[in-house]
Amino acid sequence: MNQILYIDKQKKKGEPLEIKVVLRIFAILCILFGIILAGQSSFAILTKKEQATQTEPLVEVLQEGETLQIKVKHDKIIDKIVYQWNGNQEMVLQGKGRMELEEIIDLPVGNNILSLKVTDTAGRTVSYSQAYQREEGDLTRPEIELLVDGQKIKIVAKDETQIDYILYYWNEEEPTKVEAREEAPKQIEEKIDILKGENILTIVAVDKAGNEQVKEQTVVGAKKPVIELAREGRDLIIKVTDEEGIQKIEYTLNGVAYSTDPQNTGTPLNKKEFEFKQALADGQNIIVIKAYNINGLMRETSGEATI
Repeated sequence: MNQILYIDKQKKKGEPLEIKVVLRIFAILCILFGIILAGQSSFAILTKKEQATQTEPLVEVLQEGETLQIKVKHDKIIDKIVYQWNGNQEMVLQGKGRMELEEIIDLPVGNNILSLKVTDTAGRTVSYSQAYQREEGDLTRPEIELLVDGQKIKIVAKDETQIDYILYYWNEEEPTKVEAREEAPKQIEEKIDILKGENILTIVAVDKAGNEQVKEQTVVGAKKPVIELAREGRDLIIKVTDEEGIQKIEYTLNGVAYSTDPQNTGTPLNKKEFEFKQALADGQNIIVIKAYNINGLMRETSGEATI
């Protein structure tokens, strides 16, 4: 009899996979691994870009005697600045929509630690901490005040403890020294003539502790116009003179107003001397005259005349 042979082509359990299948699985795993690496790289790049945009504000603190000058600059709007001394009560300075802030605060006596936090509108906060020292004693600078008194300028220098002396000079000339008097140890007053034209006055005030204050001011020296009144029959002669030049003349006669510039154009008379006649009415005449020079100084004169 013929024999019929049966061949089972199915693989049995435990037999190794064919090489093609293994290669396919390996290729799929490599692709998945590459996708994972690419995702991680993209995330890292995005993170670095985000970190690069998070800039910090620049904080600068300068000590000036009894005070600290705080300067903060940022490329974003500053929300607020919070500071405290030695961990005590916090003080808040509002940003008010600014990108630059400058503030002067008092420095306590002794050794102190300033803690400062700057917060921008993005919520990012930067902290600053530094120790500062202020010695006991007089560290306050004198105060200088200038007052115009006619053709003179009055210098007043004050100190809360004791003033020592002042120096003053016009432009580049040699300084003049004025020392404090025994009967007024906290204040020096001095009157000096105002120079003609535009000049720079410099004052230096020094107290007994050596603290120094300097003040510089431009002073325009000019005299007020001169008004002269004279009567000639039924006329009043009005004469105005000024060294620099007359701007305008205004006067009121018996309640009626007159002016050389009635439209207030601001055009000066361009004269250093101006004289004119004004007819007077019967009876009592009352006149009030105001003369202005080109430096803005004014002189007022009044008079009465009866016809």
